[in-house]
Amino acid sequence: MDLSADASAALFERIRLGDAAAEEELVVSFGGRVYAMALVRTRDREASQDLVQDVLWAVVHALRGGHLRAPEKLAAFVSGTARNLINNYCRTRTRAARDMPPAPEASTADADEALDERRRADVVRSVVRGFELIDRRILTLTLVDGLSAVEIAPRVNLSPDAVRQRKSRAVKRVMAILAERCRP
Repeated sequence: MDLSADASAALFERIRLGDAAAEEELVVSFGGRVYAMALVRTRDREASQDLVQDVLWAVVHALRGGHLRAPEKLAAFVSGTARNLINNYCRTRTRAARDMPPAPEASTADADEALDERRRADVVRSVVRGFELIDRRILTLTLVDGLSAVEIAPRVNLSPDAVRQRKSRAVKRVMAILAERCRP
């Protein structure tokens, strides 16, 4: 869901005033985007779900305290918060992995699942590499930077509707090829 500047400012104000329905609206509006960002970086579904909750809690807490200077830029605030918390998680995980002694051998099922996950990621990367530059840019600006179609449109010289349509088609192509190449 893409929020206009006025809708973002109104949502901020409602959350600042303690409106629980507004907090739920924030979760619905941004939860999927934050999950996608986390999943791209961590490649771990459970960690991504935890990060969504951490990010949205941090955002709600900041909004309740009135800590958003430009309420019309709520999407950018959520994306920045997500980027920071996800980066912190990745840094901590890397540090912890370096400090841990080698674990006993993982089960074959775990190894197979990790291999499948890597194979799917490789397929997605190869498919996306074949996309037109504009489609790759739209996907990056959406999934990594958390920008809305309205925010992306001027950057790629397209209308917001064209951005939405290109993103939708690209995602459908990735999903179809992934389903075809990564059947169990």
